[in-house]
Amino acid sequence: MFDITSRHAKLIDLLIKTDEYLPAKYYADYLNVSERTIFNDLDKLQKVCEQFNLVIDKKRNQGIKLIGTNTMFDEFIQKAVAKYREKDHESLSSLERQILIIKWLLIHSRVVTYQSLSLELYISTSSLIKDIERIRSFMDDELQFISDTKGTRVHGNEIAIQRAIKRFAYYLIEQELNNYSLSTYAHLLEPLFDKRVIEVVYNTIEELLVVSESDISEQYLKSLFISLLILTERSYLGYHLSEYPEIQLEGAEYLANYPLALEICHKISSDLPITFTELDYHYVSNQLFAHRIQLKISNKQIEKLFSQDIDCLIKDVSKALDINLKDDGQLFDSLIYHVFPMIYRLKSDIYVYNPLLNEIKNNYGVLFRIIWYSMEFFEEKYEIKLTDDDVAFITLHFQVAIERKNKMSQILVVCQSGLVTSDLIIHRIKNLLPANIHFKLIAKPLLKDEDLSRVDFIISSVQLGEVGRPVVYVSPLIRDIDLKKIYDYYLKHSSKNEEADDITTNSQLISQYMSSRYIFMNDDVQTKEECLNRMIQRLEEDHIVKPSFRQSVYEREQLGNTVVQGWVAIPHALSTMSNETQISIMTTKHPIKWNHEAHVSFIILLAVAEEDLNQVRKLLAHLYKVIINSESRGNIQSIKSMTTPRDLFAFLNK
Repeated sequence: MFDITSRHAKLIDLLIKTDEYLPAKYYADYLNVSERTIFNDLDKLQKVCEQFNLVIDKKRNQGIKLIGTNTMFDEFIQKAVAKYREKDHESLSSLERQILIIKWLLIHSRVVTYQSLSLELYISTSSLIKDIERIRSFMDDELQFISDTKGTRVHGNEIAIQRAIKRFAYYLIEQELNNYSLSTYAHLLEPLFDKRVIEVVYNTIEELLVVSESDISEQYLKSLFISLLILTERSYLGYHLSEYPEIQLEGAEYLANYPLALEICHKISSDLPITFTELDYHYVSNQLFAHRIQLKISNKQIEKLFSQDIDCLIKDVSKALDINLKDDGQLFDSLIYHVFPMIYRLKSDIYVYNPLLNEIKNNYGVLFRIIWYSMEFFEEKYEIKLTDDDVAFITLHFQVAIERKNKMSQILVVCQSGLVTSDLIIHRIKNLLPANIHFKLIAKPLLKDEDLSRVDFIISSVQLGEVGRPVVYVSPLIRDIDLKKIYDYYLKHSSKNEEADDITTNSQLISQYMSSRYIFMNDDVQTKEECLNRMIQRLEEDHIVKPSFRQSVYEREQLGNTVVQGWVAIPHALSTMSNETQISIMTTKHPIKWNHEAHVSFIILLAVAEEDLNQVRKLLAHLYKVIINSESRGNIQSIKSMTTPRDLFAFLNK
C-alpha cells in the first residue's frame, strides 16, 4: 500500500470535509505548498483511493472533489490515515501551527471550528487553545475572536487586521538571527504569504530604490515592504480597506506622494489580478510619507512646525546629561527630519522595527531612559505613544551628537588594495545610523604609516596581523552576520569619552533616592503582575507616587520591553506621575516570566520626579554598570544570594 505522509493525510482530510469542487490553489494555500505539489500528491493518492472505491474527480475550470460515500470515507480514514495520526514525531512545531492559523484566520479570513483546526493540525484542543492565545497577543482591542454556531473567526476593521499581521510578521522574522537584508525578510515571510505576491512586491520596492531621489533607511524600507506586502496579499484575496483614520497634522498637505502611490499600485496590479481602491491609494501614499520616502517638505516649513519642540527636547536632554548639545546644528536637523514623519507614522498606527533595540538599551541604557522621560511632552502634545523602537532611534541621534561633542575618534575601514569593498561596507551601514559616522578609508599597504591613536576600531576584509586596535573582520561581500558584528563593535568601541553613561555615583545619591522600605529581597512572587503590584502598592501607601502611576507603568510595559541584559527589568512611569523620586528594587526567589522571551530575578522600579532627572541619571548610570559588570564578572549569583537591603546597599557602594 502507498505510504501516507503528513501532507497526504492532511490533504485527505480536506478532501473528505469538502463537498464541492475547489481549485488546487485552495488546497495549496491550506498546506503551504505549490499547486504543482498538490497535483503530484493527488496522482499518488489516486492509487490508494481506488482500493476503497473512491474517485478523485478533476474538472476543468471547476476544481477537485473526492467522490464516495460516508462509509467509504470512514473506512479510508481508519485504514489509511489513522496510523499516521499517531505519529507524534511528525507533528508541526508551535510556530508552524501559529503561521497556519494566522494565515487562515487573519490573512484568508476563514471561518473555522476548533474541531476542524485540531483535525487539520493534528494537535489536541488544549494545545490549540494555547496557540490561539499566543496569536491573540498580536491583536489589539479593535480585533476579537468571535465563536458561534457558524464557527470561529476574527472580527474587526481591516486596518487592525493588517496591523496584527504585521506584528506577527516581525515576530516571525525575529526568530532568525541574521535578518538584516530585504531579501532575507522576503524569504522568511514565504510561509505566510503567496510567493507570487512576495515576488511582485519585492520587485516593486527594488524599482522604488532605483527612482528614489535620496537614500532610504533600511529599516524604513523593510517596514514599508511588509506593510505593502500585507495590503497586496489582502487585496489579492478580495479584502480592502473600508476606512482609514483621519490624520489631523499640520504640514501633511505639503506631501506629494499620491502620484507615486498610484504608480506603485498600478505596477503591482499589472503583475497580479488586483484592483486597488481609492482608499488603498491613500493608504500607500500615507505609508510612503510615514516611512520617509521622497519627503517633499522644505527645511523652513518643518522648522516652523517643530523647531520649538526640538529645541526643548535638546535642552532637556542636555540638562539631564550635563552636556551642552544645544548648539549642535546637525543634531537639530536630524531630529527635525526624523520627528515629523515619526509623529505622523504613530498617529497612523504604523510601527517600525529597530533591529538594534537590545544593543542600544544595553549599551546606552541611561541615555535611553533619559530620552523616554524627556519626550513625554511629545506624547502629550501630539497624542501619540512612543515605542521602544522609536526611542532607540532617537537615542542613536543623541549618542552620535555626544560622540561629536567629545571628539569621537575614527573608524578605520581597510581593504586589500582599493576602496571598493570599503565603500560597500559604508553603504550598507550608513543609512541605519541616524547621523554621519567618522570613517576613514585606507588600503592595507598604507596601514603601516597610519596614525591609529584616534582610531576606535578597524573594519577589515583582509587579515592584518597585530595592529594594536580592535579589529572586526568581514567578508568582501558584506553578509548580514558581518553587519551585526560591525554594529556590536560600534556600540562597544566607538567612544572613549562616555561621560553620559560613565558618571560614578556615591553613597549620598544611594541614600537620597533608595530606602530599605522600598527594597524587597528574595520575594516569593510568582508573576510579573504580583511583583509590580507589590512594589507599586508600597509607593502608593507612602504617597510617593500619584494614583495614575500604576496605570502608567503598565502602559509602558505594553509599549516596550523593559528587560536589560536578559535577567533585569527596569519598569517605569511618566515623570509627571511621581510626587517625589524613589528607586525601588526587588530580587526574587525564583526567576519570573516578564515577557514571552525573558525571565528576570532583579527588578528596578523607577519613580522619578521631573526636578530630579539630572541626579537620578547619575544613579541610573551606576546601576547599569553594576548590572553589566555583574554579568561579565559572574556575580549574578552573588546578587541573588543577598538577603537584606543592607547587603544590597553594600554591594552598590563598592
